[in-house]
Amino acid sequence: MPFPLLQIETLTGGPVIVKGTQLRLRSQVLQLQLPAGNGGLIWNRPVAVLVNTPDGQERILPVRDVTRVTILALLAFSLGGTLLLMLFRRKTT
Repeated sequence: MPFPLLQIETLTGGPVIVKGTQLRLRSQVLQLQLPAGNGGLIWNRPVAVLVNTPDGQERILPVRDVTRVTILALLAFSLGGTLLLMLFRRKTT
């Protein structure tokens, strides 16, 4: 049976108790497995922290991935700059 090329999973870690409050990390795992050979790519990123207080309240605190936003912004600016340069060169020649 062939294995999937791309898998995305959301995992929740074990509990950590701090001053009576239970914390659990939720992360997302992206697995890219290459069909030829034993290679691939595994990328883990934090998604949220689950907080259970002693009085029974549950909260989900999202983790903002500033690095990913910065990388996507840089990619957008570089693609936009490349397109502008291509248009400018086309008009001048």
